[in-house]
Amino acid sequence: MSDYRPTLDDPLQPSDREAQLIYAHVLNCVRTESTERVLDDFRRLLIEGRDYKDAQVRAAVQKIVVSKSAERDFKIILYRCCQIAIDYWYQQPQLQSAIPELVELFEQLPASLVSASRFSSRCLQLVKNFTETAQYLRLKRLVRVIQPAQKSEAINSQSLGDILSRYPYLYKYCLLDEDCSLDYQRTIRKIRSRNQRNYEVTLAQYLTYQVRLVQLARARQLSGGAGKLLRRVENPTLLNSDELKAALRQFAAKGATHSTTGNLAFDLLANQNQILSYKNFKDNLHNYLISIIDPDYAKNRFGKLLYEKLQRILPDYHAQKLSEFLVLRTYNQLLNFLVVESPQNLNHQIFTDLIVNLGSTKASVFLFRLVMLYPKIKPHLENRLSLLFEYYSLTSQEKIAWFIKVLENFQIAFSIHFGTLDLSGLKLYSDLQSD
Repeated sequence: MSDYRPTLDDPLQPSDREAQLIYAHVLNCVRTESTERVLDDFRRLLIEGRDYKDAQVRAAVQKIVVSKSAERDFKIILYRCCQIAIDYWYQQPQLQSAIPELVELFEQLPASLVSASRFSSRCLQLVKNFTETAQYLRLKRLVRVIQPAQKSEAINSQSLGDILSRYPYLYKYCLLDEDCSLDYQRTIRKIRSRNQRNYEVTLAQYLTYQVRLVQLARARQLSGGAGKLLRRVENPTLLNSDELKAALRQFAAKGATHSTTGNLAFDLLANQNQILSYKNFKDNLHNYLISIIDPDYAKNRFGKLLYEKLQRILPDYHAQKLSEFLVLRTYNQLLNFLVVESPQNLNHQIFTDLIVNLGSTKASVFLFRLVMLYPKIKPHLENRLSLLFEYYSLTSQEKIAWFIKVLENFQIAFSIHFGTLDLSGLKLYSDLQSD
C-alpha cells in the first residue's frame, strides 16, 4: 500500500457538511473495498441515486440533488469524488485499470430509470448534465493520457484531442482546473513526469539506434548482416525522419542554449557600457528577433508589425531602467502577438502566418528562442499552446498536421533543454549528421 493521504479540506471544494461526508465516504470505500465494489457503489449512489448501504450518505446526496444550487454543486461534488478515486487508484499500479472503468460509467448512462423516484430521475439528469461539462472532458482526456494510444493508433485516430498524451507539457493546462484538489494536481504532475521520462528514454534509444546504423554503414558492415543484430527502434515522434533530423539539428545547435545567468534577455541584449533603458531593450530585442528569422520574411510585413507591436508595449516606461517586471510584461505581450492571447481572444493569424512562411520547424525554433532568452516565460508559452490545442481539439488530425508538427517540435525542444534527455546520444547523432 502507498502512503496516500488525501486532504479533504481543500478551500476550493464545497464546505457544507454533506459534501464533506460524501468525500470521506468515497475515500473510505476506495481504501477498504475492491475496485469492482467501489464502481458499483459509485453507480448506485452518485449516478442512479438508488437505495444505498449507508443511509446517512444517501441522505447527504439527496439533500444536494434537490437543493436550489444542485446544478452548480452536484457537478463539483461528482468531479471531486472522481478525483478522490483516481488519486488513490493511481498510487496502486494494480488498481490503475479501474480509472477508465470509472469514467466509462458515464458513457453507459441509461436513457431513464425504470420505476425511478423523483430523486433518482433528478440525480440521473444532473449526471447527464455533468457529461457535457469541461470537467468531464478533462476526465476523458486523463484516461487517454494514462492509457496512451500506440503510435499507429495515434496516426489513425480522428481528432487532435486523442493524442494529448504525447505532449506532457500541456497536461497542466488541459487536465486541471480550479475545481481540482491539491492531491489531484500532484497526481497529474506524477503522470506528467512519468510520460515525459518515457518519451525521453524512447527518443534516446532511437538516437542511439540511428547512430549505430550510421557507424555500421560507414564501416561497410550492414551488407554483412551486422545491422540485423540491432533491435529496431521506431521514430517515437509524429514527424517523418527528415523533419525529426531538422528539429534535432536546430534545437541542439549551439545558438539554442541557456545563458550562464539563466537570463539571456539581459545578457544578450544589454549594452555592457551603459545602463539599459526599457526603450533600448525593446529596440535590441527587435533587432535580435529579426536577425534570427528568414531575411526575406523579416523584410516583409512581419518585421514592421513586430516593431510596431514592441513600441506599443508600455510606452510610458521607455525612459526607465530595465527591470524584471518590464521584461516579463514584454515577453507576455509578445506571446500574445506571436501565438495567441487568451480564451476570450483566440485570434492566431500571426502564428499561422509564421508557420506558412517559415515552416513548422523554423517557426517553432523562432518561438523557442524567446524561451531561451527568458526561461521564465516557458509556462506562458505552454499555456498559449494549450489554448490552441483546446481550440483544435475536435479537429481531425489530417486538417491540422501543421499544428501537430509544431507540438512535436516543442516536445523535442523542451526535452533537450528542460528535461533529462541523455545528451551524449544526441551529440553523437548531431555530429554524424553534420559530417
